[in-house]
Amino acid sequence: MHFIIASDERPNGWVRISDANHWQEWLNLNVPADIHHNVRQTLISNLKHILVGLELKKSLILPHAQTAPGMNGVLFEPYFQTLIFEFCVGVFSVLEGLGASHWLSQIGQDGFNNPRVHRNNWRSALCAVYDPAGAHELSAAIQQAINIRDRLHQDRIGARANIDWHALGYQSAFIPANLAISILLHRNADIVPVQSNLT
Repeated sequence: MHFIIASDERPNGWVRISDANHWQEWLNLNVPADIHHNVRQTLISNLKHILVGLELKKSLILPHAQTAPGMNGVLFEPYFQTLIFEFCVGVFSVLEGLGASHWLSQIGQDGFNNPRVHRNNWRSALCAVYDPAGAHELSAAIQQAINIRDRLHQDRIGARANIDWHALGYQSAFIPANLAISILLHRNADIVPVQSNLT
């Protein structure tokens, strides 16, 4: 049995209590200090809420994916894929936000004039900070997250044979996105919220 809020006197349930402010310390150390104060505060606020949302989604995705054959799943199947879709979009947003902030910092800009940071730039900046030797294969995980995100565009449905809801599966979409976020959390791992399930 799974609970989103406290389970009171039901010890057989798994309690997941998260607060966006639990992520403040980790984000303070992972969003460069030379980003403009207003930009930095907005980014940190956005990311800490996204991270809490990722925790909730993962806490529902994992037990459903690990349901034993013949047993009832935790989720109705379309909800499972919807949560994976939302998890992937959230991970992409964290990657993009942190990557953009590091790229701006690396080129001496503070972000206040709202520059557009291109994908290749934020991706390379993210890898330089979180996986400089390539040992964790962050670049490949980011690419898979990008591929899933790009697959979600619905503006040319007649020209795109690869727009397929079923592509948002556990192995093809959730596992790479989950890997990408866990690699980021290796940095300053000692201050990742202890109750988080994202590591």
